[in-house]
Amino acid sequence: MNSEELYNKYSTNLKQKYGEKVYKIPINLPTTCPNRDGTCGVGGCIFCGTEGAGFELLSNKYSIKKQLDKNIGYIGKRYGAKKFIAYFQNFTNTYMPIEDFKQYIREVIHPSVVEIAISTRPDCIHEEYLEALQDLENETGLRMSIELGLQTINYHTLSKINRGHGLAEFLDAVLRIKKYGFEICTHLILNLPWDNQRDVIENAKV
Repeated sequence: MNSEELYNKYSTNLKQKYGEKVYKIPINLPTTCPNRDGTCGVGGCIFCGTEGAGFELLSNKYSIKKQLDKNIGYIGKRYGAKKFIAYFQNFTNTYMPIEDFKQYIREVIHPSVVEIAISTRPDCIHEEYLEALQDLENETGLRMSIELGLQTINYHTLSKINRGHGLAEFLDAVLRIKKYGFEICTHLILNLPWDNQRDVIENAKV
């Protein structure tokens, strides 16, 4: 963070960590979400599209290697990045058989990839996935990080946006993840229609 920034930007944090610009490469896996298939809900969160969420996301009809190669070429040229984070972004990326999960991670190992980020729900990050990530981190030497969707601490708002979980599940997931030493990125949506200024402040505190 420099003296002109009011907060520590994620891009600045990555430059400090890796010594140069690092850009995320979205990886589209053939998976779904328990908030879509009836396990904990149907229809998904109200802000999530039919293909999940993801900027510059390619179709999962492409192999993982092809998605990675195409976007490294495109994003690297467009933004001048040479190092990348393979970002398992859309839907819930720990909502699949554990062996599939491990194989997908191995498929994004690439000389230009310095980190693998896994996006998931607080109620879908179980011990076997955390243990697998720790084993893979030791095996590959790549940093593993986890991105958790919270969106807001306001339970009423969470219900309105059809999240299917509350703050308690998020806090439980964070405590379990921290035992393994993984960095956590929390997804929040500011100024949701049912939130107020106090909710925004409490979001930041959490």
